Amino acid sequence: MQYSDINWNLIWQESRRKKSWKKKKSTDWDRRAASFAKRNINSGYVDSFLDLMQPQKHWSVLDVGCGPGTLALPLAERVKSVTAVDFSKAMLVELQSRTAQEGIANIQPVEASWTDDWDMLSIPRHDVAISSRSLAVQDLQAALLKLNNYATKKVFIADKVGSGPFDPELFSSLGRPFDSGPDYIVTVNLLYQMGIHAKIDYIELEQSKVFVSRDEAVEASRWMLEDLTAEEEKKLESYVDARLCRVDDNQWLFQRRTPVKWAFISWDK
Repeated sequence: MQYSDINWNLIWQESRRKKSWKKKKSTDWDRRAASFAKRNINSGYVDSFLDLMQPQKHWSVLDVGCGPGTLALPLAERVKSVTAVDFSKAMLVELQSRTAQEGIANIQPVEASWTDDWDMLSIPRHDVAISSRSLAVQDLQAALLKLNNYATKKVFIADKVGSGPFDPELFSSLGRPFDSGPDYIVTVNLLYQMGIHAKIDYIELEQSKVFVSRDEAVEASRWMLEDLTAEEEKKLESYVDARLCRVDDNQWLFQRRTPVKWAFISWDK
């Protein structure tokens, strides 16, 4: 077998079928929009992404899978304009609420998915295209081609390394099997086959996080799981309690043992 014989897109698809959580529909993200926005405010991930990206004032940026504006909002202060694309209407509502509060006028929200016809939606080519933790797609090659085609200067992607934001220890504590699905190495190999020689950096987040209450710490782990039974709820709380330390009346320190790591993949057009 030659390297060129390997179908990395098929490997991506097969690996996605085995992962331990279902693909999220737009309605699933609609329900989680508010909590997702809250979890990602003042995230160290954002600072690391922007440090690696080095935004330029003259750039127009296409942010695909923008969510509630995790990157679009801080980017708006550093670039000429941002087109923020997401298939969740509620995520875009969160984004528009923040832009109104902060008086931001250079973000254009667009409700669209990876598979929609972006030309029909009048989405133009941009200097830069980014996909931050949003490559939860069935056809990876099509998504990468789309990002590449809609950028004229640079492309930036953040893709998970290993388990990414998910904690295998949590699944184990509940007695659930854990398969993280494909990670960044499939993306990098597919890009190579497409003739794109990408640069790879890494973002590793702090394993400890401060919460204002025990309940908030429990909720911050619950998002990883679906359809919890009453018994599993108890195991979830035990998992959190074993890693939680009360600092004072308003601070609880949660220490996770498995690091959260992302691959920052970039290339010039």
